[in-house]
Amino acid sequence: MSLLSYKPGNNPKLELKAKECIDAVLRSLTDHVTIKINGSLTSEDVFRTVVSMSVNRNSVHSVATQYQNVACETSLRCHLKKLNMEELIKSNEKILLQELIKTLKTGKSYEFAVDYTNDPYYGKKDPSNEKYVICGQAKKSTNSFYSYVSLYIINKNERFTISVLPVEKDKTKVEYLSHFISLIKKLNFNIKILCLDREFYSIDVFKFLQSNQVPHIVPVVKKGKRMKQILKGNKGT
Repeated sequence: MSLLSYKPGNNPKLELKAKECIDAVLRSLTDHVTIKINGSLTSEDVFRTVVSMSVNRNSVHSVATQYQNVACETSLRCHLKKLNMEELIKSNEKILLQELIKTLKTGKSYEFAVDYTNDPYYGKKDPSNEKYVICGQAKKSTNSFYSYVSLYIINKNERFTISVLPVEKDKTKVEYLSHFISLIKKLNFNIKILCLDREFYSIDVFKFLQSNQVPHIVPVVKKGKRMKQILKGNKGT
């Protein structure tokens, strides 16, 4: 979902209240993700607790004072560990697109954007997360990160997330772009332009996008003979 920005002289700004946001997210989660529950709680109770913590930026203890049927910290950890990352990856696009797809038109050209984000990680590596902990340039007192790649669609000057993939050690950026382009084709949308951030500044990425005739914009530096040859005559890429 997205909020309209407020400008003087316009109609009052639209605000998405916490409950509206939570209810909208819950519908998609309960439709596409299941958790085997022990005890009197339901999977909806677990999801509502997690989403409420995120929306309200509160701890599980604070959320318990605002909502009923909130999972306690121990129960929350126990049930969230049951989630399978591979299943979540497969379901993430269905979750994100469930409501949004109703507002989009197949066969239409849209602008798309791809971001690469590094979130600092201070924990330990173990078999369950080893392939998702990425090493990089030191930031906020750590060189370990949970990284993810996001695909956005721009519709009527509003940006909506339609896919988020965790970065894995053995996968290249081209593999993620290939997945996103396949998704766009599967949804029967056309790419007016694909905007990428600096993390995608590489010859392999440029070659892939050009070979697939994907119009794109990425911040680059004309440095080196080979790069200048690739960029020659393609000022819009």
